[in-house]
Amino acid sequence: MQDNIVKIEGLSHRYSKDWAVQDINFEINRNGIVGLLGSNGAGKSTTMNILCGVLSQTKGRVLIEGIDMREHPEEAKKRIGFLPQNAPLYLEQTVDEYLTYCAHLRLIEKRKIKAAVDVVKERCGVAHFSNRLIGNLSGGYRQRVGIARPSSTGLCSWCWMSLPTAWTLTRSWKCAS
Repeated sequence: MQDNIVKIEGLSHRYSKDWAVQDINFEINRNGIVGLLGSNGAGKSTTMNILCGVLSQTKGRVLIEGIDMREHPEEAKKRIGFLPQNAPLYLEQTVDEYLTYCAHLRLIEKRKIKAAVDVVKERCGVAHFSNRLIGNLSGGYRQRVGIARPSSTGLCSWCWMSLPTAWTLTRSWKCAS
């Protein structure tokens, strides 16, 4: 087992002639909350897009649990979750339908899906809403379903959250346990 879940070595990215980030090095260890702070234009979004595998870096290495994002992107991405401020939810689906659908998208073995969904619903405090349409949930419970989405796989080692989302959820978040 790796001591860190994310390791960045010499990360740099250039848009055209301008560098968005240059020579970033850091590690993120298990168990904790880490903030990525900076002024507008400092490269936070570029760095997060690279770490999530949405954007390929110009130089440097990104390792997710020791897996090189460039060499094995699918394997690395299986371990990443992302929760934007407005979670991409299908309001016409029930909580169970949505989380099951997300587990299928993450290529979870069919026989493991129900158990994974049940565990994450309990951890995120939405089990009592299993059959309720997401569109009929309050904003806070929708956010909980949103955070359950990347967690429903059982493989997700870490999850990026936008600041407003992180602030409201981490105080009572049970999903990371």
